[in-house]
Amino acid sequence: MLLKRILFAYKKVKKMTKKFFIIAGEASGDLLGAKLISELKAQLSDTNEKAEFIGVGGKLMKEQGLKTIFPMEELSIMGFLEVLPHIPKLLKRIKQTAVEIKNFKPDFVITIDSPDFCFRVIKKVQDLKVKKIHLIAPSVWAYREGRAKKISKLYDLLLAILPFEPPYFEKYGLKTVFIGHPIVENSPKFSSKESGNMFFREKYKINKDDFLICITPGSRNGEVKKIFPEFIKAINLASELSSKKKQIKVVIPLIDKTRNLVTEMSASLKIEYFLVEKDEKEQAFFAADFALAKSGTNTVEISLYKIPMIIAYKINIITYYIVNMMVKIKFANLINLIANREIIPEMLQFDCDGEKIFTKLEKFISNKQVCENQIVESQEFLEIMGLNSSSKSSYKAAKEILSLKYD
Repeated sequence: MLLKRILFAYKKVKKMTKKFFIIAGEASGDLLGAKLISELKAQLSDTNEKAEFIGVGGKLMKEQGLKTIFPMEELSIMGFLEVLPHIPKLLKRIKQTAVEIKNFKPDFVITIDSPDFCFRVIKKVQDLKVKKIHLIAPSVWAYREGRAKKISKLYDLLLAILPFEPPYFEKYGLKTVFIGHPIVENSPKFSSKESGNMFFREKYKINKDDFLICITPGSRNGEVKKIFPEFIKAINLASELSSKKKQIKVVIPLIDKTRNLVTEMSASLKIEYFLVEKDEKEQAFFAADFALAKSGTNTVEISLYKIPMIIAYKINIITYYIVNMMVKIKFANLINLIANREIIPEMLQFDCDGEKIFTKLEKFISNKQVCENQIVESQEFLEIMGLNSSSKSSYKAAKEILSLKYD
């Protein structure tokens, strides 16, 4: 009798602990994964259930309790040619990850973006009776639409961050839910804008009439080496527009991975610049009048701060031609993509050139209304992505994932 009670108690405790294997391969995925883990824990605590998280993630996911089986940075490789030297190691990590999943026996396997890695892992664990979820629908509307049918056979649930994505997958029977973009949850509190702006400008002796440009050079050293020199050229040309009353100055938020390279390259700037740490990033954004931004998730964050910007990106030339043959969309930025027109200027590949960027930048510096128009138009499409929604996208994601257990 006593043994039966012990076994019953053990099974009850075991049942009350949900096991999650979560994979993210990029800094943006790490952010999304951290938000999701936090929300899963919160929703499970409401039902007195605990959660255990193992997988692949970065600093933010680890802070939320994830035990990572290897450094996430090993997966942060962009471009067809750039990935070639890393293929043997990536194949080894795919096999290792699949083995870890089988040994862990999770209730849920959640993959976040990084489709080339994640989909190969999921194929290797198809025989497991576990709910499989993917966050951020692959861009089948941009290229390789046939992937939608293949992906639909791999997963139980797909979480989409763009409103037009679900139909591409639903027609193949995959439950696809639009949750909005998780990054809009970080909408800044504009009640603190004035104080943040004043504090930052006073600290760095930036006059209220000075035109402060924020630069985000990239989250990988390869990106920084290609894009940052063009931003520097544009800024150095723009420095000639400075006057005694209105100086052009630059602020650059640092991240650990590219800190040394960005610090070294910034010395080429011919104007006063400020390198700031993570804890000053919000104040810097509140103080900024404009941004030169590497194309990516960071541009959505910049738009949330109502900072007008120019976006730029450049990749290996052979990779560019391969991508150009495959991709069938006009825009890289999500706001432009949803709007189906260029609200935010995109300077991509051959247009990612210092002189060309300066020509665009000059119009924004000299015409305040052009800046204001971009801000107003961007807000409309940020709302479509979930800004000001009554429910956070990470809340919706966690709710949809946990509801799978009742299917």
